[in-house]
Amino acid sequence: MTEPARPDARPDWDPERIAAVYAAGLSAAAGPDTDFFAAGGHSLLAVLLADRLRELLRVPVTGFDVMEHPTPRALLAELRGRTAAPHPAPGASGAPTSGAATTGRGTVLVTGGTGAVGSFVVTELLARGHRVRALVRPESAAALAGTGAEPVDGDLAEPDGLRAAARGADAVVHAACTFTRPDVDEAALRALADGWEGGPFVFVSSVDAYGRPARPTVREGQGAEGAVSDYGRGKERCESLLLDAADRRNARDGVSLVRVPLVWGPHHRLGEQLRFGALRTFHQRALRGEPLLVPERDGWTGVPWVGAAALARALADMLDRPAGGIVNAVAGHVGWAELAGELAVLMGGGSAVRTAPDLPPALHRPWRYRTDLFDARYGTGLREDWRPLLAATVAAGAGHG
Repeated sequence: MTEPARPDARPDWDPERIAAVYAAGLSAAAGPDTDFFAAGGHSLLAVLLADRLRELLRVPVTGFDVMEHPTPRALLAELRGRTAAPHPAPGASGAPTSGAATTGRGTVLVTGGTGAVGSFVVTELLARGHRVRALVRPESAAALAGTGAEPVDGDLAEPDGLRAAARGADAVVHAACTFTRPDVDEAALRALADGWEGGPFVFVSSVDAYGRPARPTVREGQGAEGAVSDYGRGKERCESLLLDAADRRNARDGVSLVRVPLVWGPHHRLGEQLRFGALRTFHQRALRGEPLLVPERDGWTGVPWVGAAALARALADMLDRPAGGIVNAVAGHVGWAELAGELAVLMGGGSAVRTAPDLPPALHRPWRYRTDLFDARYGTGLREDWRPLLAATVAAGAGHG
């Protein structure tokens, strides 16, 4: 068997040829010593250049490599040094290069890469050996330093950047959301679907898309009923947009629409959601030591929940075994009185839990979300004790108050 040519013996490892790739990407003149950033480069362009260089040089190159060695000559010197060791035999596994994740499982774009769900997904995918392209806002990119993920500057309100970020990715996990701008979320999903080049596409949706069903048992994928919040309606429309795009490509089997409930775990964004989201009234009253009021009503009422790390494991599983439709990623349900009591203890304010009539309709939630399809395909790995998760969420919110 003939061993691959050494880097210094291959004509495609010429600084001028590498510079030509830079010139094409930068849409500007570039030579072997042109500085990538001085010529107008940025993190998204670094990722796109890395994709082209991988094809040209047939070695692992990441966006971090382009940014850390910002001239074609410097990058080529780094790659020559990195590949100076004997080439492994075909099929042998090599070590990750320059802090990047193992390259054997393809590149996954994760939106919201430092967010409440996305950050856990990035960690899980890197641990499984995926290359990860993490879409983040510029001010958040530093949080990915040293992880091996490639940060890509982007924003849900910038469709062109989303299309570009999706191009060249082998899979997409769309975990980012504005929560308050359904129009922006829908435009973002449409842009990602436009840039999507195939492979699995996992969309993090919400059980709010079911609305307020007439029956307390909610099956996976049943139609919306009753009043649906703007947030829930936006998620439902995003699901439809993605399914339409998949149908045009005959790729519906690769799509996973994952409806999630409240997410708890050790992340400051989850702590912020606890403080300012659906449970804000409980949180604020517990912080002040005031009584926590729960519905005075026959039958069970409460909320569904899931842990962030367990959810991330499930989303990663869907890259290998897509759901092909809607599944509910719900770990369990906790009643209002039990939840309020635990929150009062965690907040340390001595709040009592009392029932009261005429509370806001948002607290009248009798629904339990079935997970038959999810469990059959992915097992029951979401199940865990909700109390430590709630405690971690409270602590994360206090740490960033």
